[in-house]
Amino acid sequence: ARCRQLHLKCDRVAPTCGRCLSASKTCSSPNLKIRETNERKFRFTKKQKWVKTPRRLVFINESQTTINDALSSDSGPDEVETAWESPTGASRVPFLGSPPSTADIPSFRPQPLQDRLRLMMISSVVNPPSSSWPLTNPEEARLFRHFVEHLARWLDLCDPNHTFEIIVPQLARDSPVLLKAIFAVSARHWGQTHSDDHLKRMYNQRADMYNEECISIMKDILNRDDYQSGWTEHLFASTIILQVMEEMNAALHDDDTDAGEDSMKEAVRRGHLPGMYQFVRDASFEPGTLGAASFWVGLRQEIYSAVTKRRSVCLEPGPRLMDRSLDEADDNTWANRAVVHCSEVINYCFGTESHQLSQWDRLDKWNGQWSERRPPSYDPVFSEPPDSAVFPEIWYHRGCQVIGVQHHRLAKLFLLEHRIKSGNARTPDETYEVQSEIRKTVREICGIGRGNQWTPPGMFTACMTIAAFGGYFHTIEEQDAMLAILDQTQKDHARPTESVRLDMLRLWRRQI
Repeated sequence: ARCRQLHLKCDRVAPTCGRCLSASKTCSSPNLKIRETNERKFRFTKKQKWVKTPRRLVFINESQTTINDALSSDSGPDEVETAWESPTGASRVPFLGSPPSTADIPSFRPQPLQDRLRLMMISSVVNPPSSSWPLTNPEEARLFRHFVEHLARWLDLCDPNHTFEIIVPQLARDSPVLLKAIFAVSARHWGQTHSDDHLKRMYNQRADMYNEECISIMKDILNRDDYQSGWTEHLFASTIILQVMEEMNAALHDDDTDAGEDSMKEAVRRGHLPGMYQFVRDASFEPGTLGAASFWVGLRQEIYSAVTKRRSVCLEPGPRLMDRSLDEADDNTWANRAVVHCSEVINYCFGTESHQLSQWDRLDKWNGQWSERRPPSYDPVFSEPPDSAVFPEIWYHRGCQVIGVQHHRLAKLFLLEHRIKSGNARTPDETYEVQSEIRKTVREICGIGRGNQWTPPGMFTACMTIAAFGGYFHTIEEQDAMLAILDQTQKDHARPTESVRLDMLRLWRRQI
């Protein structure tokens, strides 16, 4: 009855049709009676127009037996991974009067396993592919592929679902704001790393163009009177992607944003990191969703900004995402725990609240317990001898392990430094021991970055550590090794490090 009221075609699957199942609505029969009659014999003329059908038809068995077989233990995890809600499919009714660039934003939400399987089985019938796909511009197709094959991996370090590599590209087919963000960040990356100066200028110009188009769409959506909460995750993810581009744009600088009702819109218009804050404050993202995946990337971005600018972290995880326990869990969870712990330590060191020794003890104790209780999978697969290089390489086999260990060590560094600055290291010998431990920990973080260059964010964290603690190194050999990491990161990954390099040279009192 609901499909008939909305003038939509129903698949008539009992007891719940596909449209009602996707929309989580109650399905009721239309109570229609069909009366057959043989009073008329239909005859078709030669000019009769027929509906074109594909040459190959696929018949789907939706019986309960088939569903039970697919849900058995023999089914692989990828077969029933995710259910999608397409704006052209059964679960969405177009918002009347909305422009196509903002209204047709699909959403992603977890559903029960059996429902997800059933939706996947009938998706080829009720959710036909969008007519705007595939891309017709070869250059844009290359930008899209570059994001999927290279840049998305920077974002999916601690995400078992590979949201930015798998989910975001699928959503981008129907979400102009996501698609423009993908084009923008890929063009900027090529514009900063290409060897040909002419192509570098061309790609940088295109990055600016796509960036402006993306922000224009964002502004239109945010200013709409009929703004829908379902769009938040798409805007949040787009802001995350644009922030990657912002981090490539120029050297580190202060972005002061005035607080107020329009601060979020102004921040998004400028494309700066604070554009994420309101999204997180206004939404409680469920684990496993696009919003949750975007949050974890945003938190790491915020930590990078906070460390390099010596300020507190403005982004806090919601209660549904927070996990401060040390119970058994997968490697991704252990990495995210270390990231959250690092943000708490930074806020303790740079926040405006009074620094109580008991709080330092609590943070330091948790830091030690993380190292003691971490799973065996966090043991490095290879470690160079300590005296083999200034930064001996340490190898891991997963990106989440790299990021987890580095952020755990980074939190340890700030706790050690705070011990010196707060006067808790009372004697010169204690101070010397703490400084030696700082240098040892910095070497570990840089060694992890050098040893796992297949995951570029490991090098980004090394550069962040150098910016914060490079002043503790006094030999030319150590300083040159740090400068080499900064130069390589900027050259290979478009991460601007020139300002850090100049700061270090001034701090080391070396000629610029």
